[in-house]
Amino acid sequence: MAEILDLEDFSLEEVEVRLARPDERVRWDALVRENHYLEFKRFAGRGLRYVVAWRDRWLALAGWQTGAFKCRPRDRWIGWDPASQFRRLHLIANNTRFVSLAKQSMCRNLASFAMAQMLSRLSDDWQAHWGHRLLLAETFVDPSRFEGTIYKAGGWIHVGDSKGYSRSNGRYTEPHGAPKRLYVHPLRRDAQRLLRARKLPEKWERTGAASGKKPGELRALRDEFAEIVDFRRAQGRKHSAASVFSIYALAWLAGFRGPVAAAEYAKSLTQEELEALGAWKNKKTELHEAVSKSTIHRVVSNIDLIEIKKALVRHAVPRLEIGRAIAADGKRVRRANRTGAVHAEIATLVEHNTGIPLVGIGFEGGEIAAVRALLETVDVSGRVITLDALHTTRDTARLIVETHRADYLLSIKGNSPETCELLETIEWEADAGFSEEADLAHGRIDQRHVVRLLPGAINYPHVAQIFRVTREREVVKTGAKTIEHAYGITSLAEAGAGELLAFSRGHWSVENKDLRDVNFREDHSRFSTGFGSASNATIGSIACAIILRKNMDSVAQATRSFDRHKGMEAVLLP
Repeated sequence: MAEILDLEDFSLEEVEVRLARPDERVRWDALVRENHYLEFKRFAGRGLRYVVAWRDRWLALAGWQTGAFKCRPRDRWIGWDPASQFRRLHLIANNTRFVSLAKQSMCRNLASFAMAQMLSRLSDDWQAHWGHRLLLAETFVDPSRFEGTIYKAGGWIHVGDSKGYSRSNGRYTEPHGAPKRLYVHPLRRDAQRLLRARKLPEKWERTGAASGKKPGELRALRDEFAEIVDFRRAQGRKHSAASVFSIYALAWLAGFRGPVAAAEYAKSLTQEELEALGAWKNKKTELHEAVSKSTIHRVVSNIDLIEIKKALVRHAVPRLEIGRAIAADGKRVRRANRTGAVHAEIATLVEHNTGIPLVGIGFEGGEIAAVRALLETVDVSGRVITLDALHTTRDTARLIVETHRADYLLSIKGNSPETCELLETIEWEADAGFSEEADLAHGRIDQRHVVRLLPGAINYPHVAQIFRVTREREVVKTGAKTIEHAYGITSLAEAGAGELLAFSRGHWSVENKDLRDVNFREDHSRFSTGFGSASNATIGSIACAIILRKNMDSVAQATRSFDRHKGMEAVLLP
């Protein structure tokens, strides 16, 4: 429990009610969690954090979030039907937390004053942060703990009590014996009339579809997943696998990653969008219902990886423009073999200049087999394939040149001991290569020098040149210097030393970016059963491809632009 403030010379005239700043959110969350009987984890949907301060000292905290999804007393008071309720819920905000940090005897009327100030600015603040205004405020009061004095004094309307059920398996079926009183407060005089009107004025409607796509485009996206074979029985199945994966892909690109977040995103979709995506229609309410988090988790975790691989390759391959140089890389998916049933490897081809990836999945033979299988799905003829030392095998070199009609550039390290030892014993001519300009960054000076030679005694299929990259580094502050050598082989006969350096650096810059881990936090996946982690990673790689085609400054910028209302602007590329 946080220490209760004891104030002197208190005056309401000096009280400031404002939104918490981004750097104050951690403190706000911690104080509410410590001082409110319901604690605090996160807002359900959208939310705003308010701070009530006096001379820079926090006296009270309040949190507002999206209105309760279903609330019979409120809905009865408004007088709307289920369809209107679904379309207009965004116009209601719920005062979900109010915490006082000061002694009531020292701050008389503080709570009522703070609530009045928040109500006067709530709609404007919501519009500034979420793109639309509000019509109604609501709150639940536990009568066993509170009298609801500040709401009664502020003219809030008691519209009824809840039935006293808690949520279990997505439904309110567990009685807890503590019904709560529901109060509402119109934020304008005609709020009730507007909420139940047959047609809402245009300025109060949503500012755009949640996905940002036309129904025809969403149907086309769903069709690309239509060939996925569903493992579930038809009896009792509501949402098809195609519908689940379509919504999950949209949620990924809007920044809602994981089953819980994706289910939240699904609730923001309009009826028209849900219909286009094939969402299940409830015959009683005549409404299309959003897919639940449990359904998303079950489908993503248990769908056959071969099926999702086929669907995503169908989606990505026709849209990717493979450039001159392509980096091939792979890794074992975190948690993918936790059950011991499958060892899934994610292999990726990444174009050097744009960073656009194409994903593949391998089950037998590890990363090497996964990369070889991925090369079968796309035409790489005439390109240069760069690979790290793990893939430096004679079979891979032969496959790239003879089967795929491409060239390779392979790194040589300790896993090829004989070749590496031979390259280290060669007398390299320092003056016969290419040196790049020195680069000053991060407090150090880097310079690279490349020397290339004819292969000589190197026994590798189709090898045309061998080369050594020397990197000299000096730490500016200490003056410490280091020299490192890296070796490679290539089938490129005409490439100069400068071109070989560009290919080599391009490969490692692609690996260091690792967009799936950095931007999509793939290694933070919470899937722990079945094929969930592998399917999750596959969706992430295709999201990279879609986003990077937008030519934005960064992937982070692109994902921020695909928010709930702008949605995925490039699911269907031309």
